[in-house]
Amino acid sequence: MADALHDTSWILSGPLVAPADIDVVIAFDDGAVSGFSGCNRFRGQYVVSGEAIEFGPFAGTMMACVEEAMNLERDVLSRLGSTVRASIDAGSLRLLGADDELLLEFTAVTADGLQGDWVVNGIHYPERDAIISARGDLPVTFEPHAISGNAGCNQFHGSCTVTEHALTIGPLMSTRKFCGDDDAGSGPTIMEQEAALLAALQQAVGFRLEGSRLTLTRPDGGISVTLHRA
Repeated sequence: MADALHDTSWILSGPLVAPADIDVVIAFDDGAVSGFSGCNRFRGQYVVSGEAIEFGPFAGTMMACVEEAMNLERDVLSRLGSTVRASIDAGSLRLLGADDELLLEFTAVTADGLQGDWVVNGIHYPERDAIISARGDLPVTFEPHAISGNAGCNQFHGSCTVTEHALTIGPLMSTRKFCGDDDAGSGPTIMEQEAALLAALQQAVGFRLEGSRLTLTRPDGGISVTLHRA
């Protein structure tokens, strides 16, 4: 079971029913479990022995959401805490309670889930040692073996190779228009943001796909670009 869970991501498919705009996700990596439980991100530990599994304790963000999301989150975390056994079959992860009651069921997230339209949320700026929120709409489209989008001023496109949880983007080519910017304040200008986004995309070597959220990661494991499904 430990090998089957290692470096995998899953999205809730039952028996709890999440609202249409909420994806409950869980990911496993070397004894650590993380995910999105309906309102907040969580992280904790898990221990596996055969089919037996134990979760917790969990730590997480402390954001407040609408009542429906908060109720879902409490139920998800409670059921994870009550899980004693897990089984994987045909791309489905089933978490079971003490009497083999089905507590949570998840469907595997695969690399094919990257394909489609996304919008950039945040970009890594190495010189500022920070992830800065994107200004304006920065659409990105993943296709089989290709990526394209708008970096804020210019259109870009290039190659993209995805295998399991690794990816290689670039080289990227873009149009060569210049855009002025009088509203940047102390933040990055449109052209600085564009340069940072193109560099961050090409620096990415891995990804975490959590339902409608996508995080591209750097070689050191840090965040390169964050996106949400368009």
